[in-house]
Amino acid sequence: MPRPREFDIDTALDAAVAAFWARGYAATSVRDLCDAMGLRPGSFYAAFGSKEACFRRALGRYLAKQRIPHEPGPDAVVAWFRGVLAPSRRGKGCLLVSSAVERPSLDDESAALVGDRLRAMEDFFRLCLADRPTAPADAALLGGAVVAIHVLVRAGSPPARVRRLASRALGAVGLSL
Repeated sequence: MPRPREFDIDTALDAAVAAFWARGYAATSVRDLCDAMGLRPGSFYAAFGSKEACFRRALGRYLAKQRIPHEPGPDAVVAWFRGVLAPSRRGKGCLLVSSAVERPSLDDESAALVGDRLRAMEDFFRLCLADRPTAPADAALLGGAVVAIHVLVRAGSPPARVRRLASRALGAVGLSL
């Protein structure tokens, strides 16, 4: 009979999020995850099964904690961009976008999850702008801008530069910050 779990899974997943976000998927080893979570390898494998499964659960937890609008409309698009530009996100970028950049390092299931979540963002933007004949193109532009913003933030671009990009992308679809 397996021993009962002696750690909080949500706390462990939060530590995994931090590790993957700080180092990236490829550079984060199981040892790094165990150290971050305060677990021994046996406990790690019993709880998660693999680094890949841990990553998917950590990414799911990360995404669930994001403060994104749920009611579609133009105001939701602006709110999304304001959230992306929040000072608390400076220097971090987005775990989803960082993971997309690392796609060649991901297993098929993790790569599919990352791709699905990026498509969901664009689909949400399309729904927000559904009354426009240009909604598909506008949603693609906004989705690309969000990805670019996160990459620039992660690369250390000055906040004013990132804000200009966001303003220009929103302006191109008739919205403003």
